[in-house]
Amino acid sequence: MKWMFLPLFWLLYNSTQAQPRPADYRRLFQQDPALHKWAASTPHFTPEAFVFLNATDFGKQSPDTLRGAAATTYFDTFGKLISYSPDRKQWLDFYSYQVSLEKTAGGRYRATLEADQALRLGKTNDNTHIIIAYMGASTWIEETAWVDNHTFIAVGVNSAAAFHPFIFIGDTNTRKIYHYSPRDKRLDRSGGYVSYQWAKMRPMIIEE
Repeated sequence: MKWMFLPLFWLLYNSTQAQPRPADYRRLFQQDPALHKWAASTPHFTPEAFVFLNATDFGKQSPDTLRGAAATTYFDTFGKLISYSPDRKQWLDFYSYQVSLEKTAGGRYRATLEADQALRLGKTNDNTHIIIAYMGASTWIEETAWVDNHTFIAVGVNSAAAFHPFIFIGDTNTRKIYHYSPRDKRLDRSGGYVSYQWAKMRPMIIEE
């Protein structure tokens, strides 16, 4: 009778093994400037502390297309903030849904911040983009980085009670995002954070 359960155990084992693990990308947290900065801001950071919570799909919404002047304005404004895949065929943007940037006469940008945030995935061949994750007002992505041409990492905090960190691992082929978070509060941050790319642009930004 016990042999009848072996196929089920084998399927469960394989599905577990198929999930990516934050520990698999330890080197990226050391070498990528944005992820390294974020990890350094997180007390006692170690990727092994992050456990799997769930997985979500990108969704089935239709992509939006950036055309003409709108495309030029978008890339002129947010081009230094978005992160491109190694082959530059895809990009991630967690700024433009939450932040409005208006160029001033002096060449600087006037920034107006909203509460809610979302993560956009774009394709450079046709300038289309879709929202692949809604974050709301109390959960913020703070950095993104590409592992390869279809795998990316997004990190941030849930600030509902404290600055509790999380790691997303996304796959643009399977259109899934895997969610990870520490079991306890030892890695909670005590204050805010300025993303790597935003910090580099900050001298050009007037925040309101």
